[in-house]
Amino acid sequence: MEKIDSFLTELASILPATHFTCDAGECEYYAQDWSRTLTARASAVVFPRSTDDVSKTLALAQRLRIPVVPSGGRTGLSGGAVATRGEVVLSTLKMNRIGAVHPGSMTLQVEAGAITEAVHEHCSSLGLTWPVDFASKGSSTIGGNIATNAGGIRVIRYGNTRNWVLGLTVVSMDGTIHRFNRDLEKNNTGYDFRQLLTGSEGTLGVITEATLKLCPIPKSTSLFFFSLRDFKQLLGLFDYARSCFPGLSAFECLDHASLSEVLTFRGDPLPVNSPGNVYALMELENTADSHSESALAGIFEHDLALDGIMARNDVERKKLWHYREGVAEAILTGYLVHQEDVSVPVRTLGEFYAEIQERYSSTLPGFQVFFFGHIGDGNLHIFIRKPGSMERDDFYKTAKESDFLLFKTLEKYGGSVSAEHGIGLLKKHAIGFSRTPAEIDLMRGIKLGFDPHGLMNPGKIFDQTR
Repeated sequence: MEKIDSFLTELASILPATHFTCDAGECEYYAQDWSRTLTARASAVVFPRSTDDVSKTLALAQRLRIPVVPSGGRTGLSGGAVATRGEVVLSTLKMNRIGAVHPGSMTLQVEAGAITEAVHEHCSSLGLTWPVDFASKGSSTIGGNIATNAGGIRVIRYGNTRNWVLGLTVVSMDGTIHRFNRDLEKNNTGYDFRQLLTGSEGTLGVITEATLKLCPIPKSTSLFFFSLRDFKQLLGLFDYARSCFPGLSAFECLDHASLSEVLTFRGDPLPVNSPGNVYALMELENTADSHSESALAGIFEHDLALDGIMARNDVERKKLWHYREGVAEAILTGYLVHQEDVSVPVRTLGEFYAEIQERYSSTLPGFQVFFFGHIGDGNLHIFIRKPGSMERDDFYKTAKESDFLLFKTLEKYGGSVSAEHGIGLLKKHAIGFSRTPAEIDLMRGIKLGFDPHGLMNPGKIFDQTR
């Protein structure tokens, strides 16, 4: 506590009193993310208003050896933005300025605390968008998106966040302000630190500003909801869509158990006449041509779906999207749930799904297991709900035992133990299933170069050794 008291005393001489707090309620709130499975404990929360504020705060923290946890919208699910050891939380939420769009270069400069959805709205009047999109866009921040290399629903067409970032302003633990790549489209002058910081989960520095790449909003989009017999038919539909529709922008799936939860939670009817065991949400861009019409008719001619519906307007489009985007809320509300977010190469998705579903059926009888996710990039979310009669500790013990089988299967298929939410604290024990010891040693070396005292988001991704 003595070091924290000294830190706060000196901080008061460089930042206004409104820029930080030690209030117990706020410390607990800002020390947590959406994972909600870790005991959060922060000593203070700092709300810088500028990159210079961040620089001064970090330089002071390093001098006094105070560990710092960078924080944005806190929508992650791996504990990457959680303070558990009394660290100081540095929240970028007050740094939310959005600059003017440059229409010629189709770029936009924003601060790290800008909300994703606000960026979308800011660009839309010019017919442009930042194509990184997901269910948490109303809460997530640009800095957090970049720090976790966020994916989302349109990765199949636009890729992950790293594809849409031109430049980064980053403050390292010693207070040094780095401006990586600025807004250059071409820059072959050595290592690309912008790409290194993207996905680094706040362990190398605090992202304070970014230059984002934009793209035109599609002239038209068509959204379809299909019911299917099984996962094999789902993959057949995906292969067909990939080959027939160049404008395929999203291909999402959810099993019948997941859809049933959404329908019950919202009180909605089944959106199609014929139920299936799995469902697909397919979005196409710019498909108003005869070839596309013929290809759409071919879906049922080739027995690639049981039933389907097309959204006729924006209201129906939002409703169809909510069947997919509302899955997590419906499953989680009022229940204890163990969550996994994994990926495998798309070409092996069918085999992986069949094997892992069989494993869960045999090892977790009586458990509700839900599958949903992003077929286009091989990313599945697996939610396991606690049976009502089981004790909390017994549930987590059983779920973690099942994780070992899941991770071994992922290793077999060359998959990732974390497709979208990073490693953080909750996946740290599993990183060895997706990364070799040599790779982890290289990461440790990079971490040491940026943060020799191990004060920047300590303990996340791996434990630092010297």
